[in-house]
Amino acid sequence: MNRSMYIAASALLLNQKRIDVISNNLANANTKGFKKDIVISEAFPEVLLSKINDRIDMDNHKAFRGVNVQVEEDAYTLSINSGYFKVRTPAGVGYSRDLKFIIDDNGYLKTHYKDLNAQNKTDGENYVLGQNGPIRVEDRNIEIDNRGNVISNGQIVDNLITFTPFNVIGTTSGGVRLDKVGIDYTEGTLIETGNKLDLALKGDGFFSIETPEGIRYTRDGSFTLNSNGELVTKEGYAVLGQYGPIVLSHNSFDINENGDIIVEGQVENSLVIVSFDNKEYLRKQGNNLYAVLENVDPGETEFVGQVLSGYLEASNVDTIKEMVSMITAYRSYESSQKVIKTQDELLEKIVNELGRV
Repeated sequence: MNRSMYIAASALLLNQKRIDVISNNLANANTKGFKKDIVISEAFPEVLLSKINDRIDMDNHKAFRGVNVQVEEDAYTLSINSGYFKVRTPAGVGYSRDLKFIIDDNGYLKTHYKDLNAQNKTDGENYVLGQNGPIRVEDRNIEIDNRGNVISNGQIVDNLITFTPFNVIGTTSGGVRLDKVGIDYTEGTLIETGNKLDLALKGDGFFSIETPEGIRYTRDGSFTLNSNGELVTKEGYAVLGQYGPIVLSHNSFDINENGDIIVEGQVENSLVIVSFDNKEYLRKQGNNLYAVLENVDPGETEFVGQVLSGYLEASNVDTIKEMVSMITAYRSYESSQKVIKTQDELLEKIVNELGRV
């Protein structure tokens, strides 16, 4: 296998996805309430690199000096100078001398990431492997001793460290790959329109919308009235109220900062506005709407911000930054192309010239 060509090809595919995402961001730079997407990438798991039919170099194997353990709140950070930790990923088992993990709700040791609220999350992350597979403990109060043993309730559950044969001289990776496309929920600039039906949210929340597919959520408050006087989106989907459809049959109405619909001094209805602790469970559905993934708890909470009538929230896409990112992605794409072309020419030369010999 020509490793250089495969690594360059993986980078080419990733940059193609990055270009697609940036293009979509730029296309929605003027879409009210739009939140830009961000490509999150990761390296393929490190695999073991071994010598075959060659002298074993003992200098590549250092004497084991124990496990360095650091604990911060519920997160563990481990490092070793010899041997490897193992992690099961969708692309295979990865080997590393550094490891970060937390204990998930089911008691498994898993890698983690921080959500928008700086909370450690394990959904979609990788299992830490021991000698007997994924490691599960009964108590979050565990201990990692100097030899890599995982101790729970005074008992050794498993061992984290794998020592390899002497012909293993290190690890190597196969390039990079797309991890996921995330959403940047940073608030956009507020634009004053003077139209009472234009609404913007100042704070972390979403308007609730009734669609044929179920409840959806949006930050786009450019609403209008249908033939029945009901408050709807531009696509005709009803904006949910606490007491049913929001009907505005009077010309004199106001919407206060709490989202209350006030007609002739009386509160007739209120907008259903929600926030989520776990916005990573939201997915874009088109028409500037978001849906919650099935069989997950997004942590729905009460909205604590302000509703501004006569304003709209602009897209949070910075066109200049996105253009710079686009140029960078194109240059990286071209570099990967050149590497592949160079490797192809080299292979052609090897086949043609060595074939003559």
